[in-house]
Amino acid sequence: MIEKLIKKYVDAINLEDIYHFAEENGVHLTNEEALYLYHIIQTKWENVVFGDPEPILKDAKKNLSESTYKKAEELLYFYLDKYKRYL
Repeated sequence: MIEKLIKKYVDAINLEDIYHFAEENGVHLTNEEALYLYHIIQTKWENVVFGDPEPILKDAKKNLSESTYKKAEELLYFYLDKYKRYL
């Protein structure tokens, strides 16, 4: 059930949502970073949420600035921990 809810939410996300979330968390994304994160969210969300996010983080480290990567990693683990009882 939770997977369907997450999928529905992910399907509705657009680039403006990516920029807005980043700005709310003190991150200024380049266009390339926003497009990269959008692609990862759209295609790899199941691996990140229900699997092992480490390979995705390893790839992200190559595609994001150091500060953006650190904040993305921090937020990922914060939200995985926050919602772990629902997952």
